[in-house]
Amino acid sequence: MPWNPMRLIQRHGRIDRLLSQHKRVFLRTIFPDDLLDDLLQLEERVRRKLALAAASVGVADTPIEGAPLRDESFSETRDEIERIRNEETDIFEKGGTDSAAQTGEEYRQELRNALHSNLRQDIVELPWKAGSGMVKGRRSGHFFCAKVGERTFLRFVPEKATQPEELVEEMGTCLRLIECTETTERAVADSTLGRAYDAWKLARENILAYWNFYTDPRNLQPKVRPLNLRVDEFLLANPPADVDQAVLDRVSDTLASPWLMREENKLREVWKEEHPSNQAKALAIIKAVKETGIEPFEQPERFPRIYGDEVRLVCWLAIQAEGSGA
Repeated sequence: MPWNPMRLIQRHGRIDRLLSQHKRVFLRTIFPDDLLDDLLQLEERVRRKLALAAASVGVADTPIEGAPLRDESFSETRDEIERIRNEETDIFEKGGTDSAAQTGEEYRQELRNALHSNLRQDIVELPWKAGSGMVKGRRSGHFFCAKVGERTFLRFVPEKATQPEELVEEMGTCLRLIECTETTERAVADSTLGRAYDAWKLARENILAYWNFYTDPRNLQPKVRPLNLRVDEFLLANPPADVDQAVLDRVSDTLASPWLMREENKLREVWKEEHPSNQAKALAIIKAVKETGIEPFEQPERFPRIYGDEVRLVCWLAIQAEGSGA
């Protein structure tokens, strides 16, 4: 585990992703409670010694990142570690450093806070197709928030994009590209206004293609690994007499789910082992599948086919890269 709680928050963010296929995500932090105080004091002493050594010989880089500065910042980090140990969860809701990538929950918490502030009325009464702009980062382009029915889609269209497949679709990336505060200055150049129409056309085509992909049931089936297919066929031909059919069905559905290579390798070991009978082999396979913890595949919702005018623009934002002069 990292010493810095902010890195821990970032790791949580890589698990708690917006639009995750998992309905629930559980995060656990386990501390060596009896040794925590000794470990923290040890790290503090090591960092201070490294800081003194670096200062005495003029070394620019030290073996531990940030060691020369830890004399003034370690106490704050240690307080944060203690807060996590005491189960004070607000540190995860407020987020880490300004440079840390926010998690899905942090974005939701930011919206909750805004809806409980004097901004609520402005947010609720925001007209459809409202637009603005700002100068930020290294990428110029247009951000769009759109809806199809009750589903929300975010898209970022890079300035030089000409094809729908060149767009940024990942929701977390789109949100990070448009992060700003109430004090961020509004900036919309005339040239970006003109390009907004073509950018929206690309975004709408992209969203429409994404939606219609999920109207075809053939696209909703996961790619089942060849080994899983062989194992499933074997279990179908050699069902253990003392195993309930519901258990066999669940194992079959699990084999039809996406598998990581690590779990597949474990299954392959069981598959290649010598067993006294097919029944014994089937029981060993069932046990191995259960131990993976992989959930059975659930068919995603099939979307009804739509047309372009059903992709509705909620709002947009023109992004001008810093120093671009656009």
